[in-house]
Amino acid sequence: MKKLLLNPFEKNPETRLFIFGLAVTAIGSYLAYLFNGRYDGVIDLHFTKSVTLAQPFIDNLINIVCLFVTLFFVGKLINSKTRIIDIVNPILICRIPFYLLTFSNFRNYISDISVSLLENFNPKAMPSEMNLSPISMIVLGFFAIISILCLIWFVILLYNGFKIATNSKTGMHKLYFALAILVAEIISGILISFLNY
Repeated sequence: MKKLLLNPFEKNPETRLFIFGLAVTAIGSYLAYLFNGRYDGVIDLHFTKSVTLAQPFIDNLINIVCLFVTLFFVGKLINSKTRIIDIVNPILICRIPFYLLTFSNFRNYISDISVSLLENFNPKAMPSEMNLSPISMIVLGFFAIISILCLIWFVILLYNGFKIATNSKTGMHKLYFALAILVAEIISGILISFLNY
């Protein structure tokens, strides 16, 4: 089970992984629509008051393309035999933690708390002066912890897939991998905010 959750790329055929990855991408995009989520960067999920059906699908397309371009480029630098499908599959599957995270905005609860927090935000005020109920603060703290765990799960899945695809072994390869994600995050964030669909 641990292998399946953290590194499904070793035992499963690439075609099965690709079809599964496409399916979860479509489901994850639809879940974001249902729970008002926007994937506005390769490692971002934010909730808003309303989301059109097309927005999370386009968000995911931009994020997947940005991650693919940067990771495939780095993969080719590490190993010239790196194949497209071996980079695409981890990118499709590693986004599952973000898709699961959309359920946290059931009935816009996280979105409403976030809006309230931003409206009352004062950098000089103590947390107790921000007009948030203790329950809201606990929920927000729990959401923050779950978000961090999902981000770690995302990185583990992506790295395990990338490692197999490129046969990467050195610390320098890990640095390339991290830089590729950072560049993809910057480019995707700019594209999503610039295109304004």
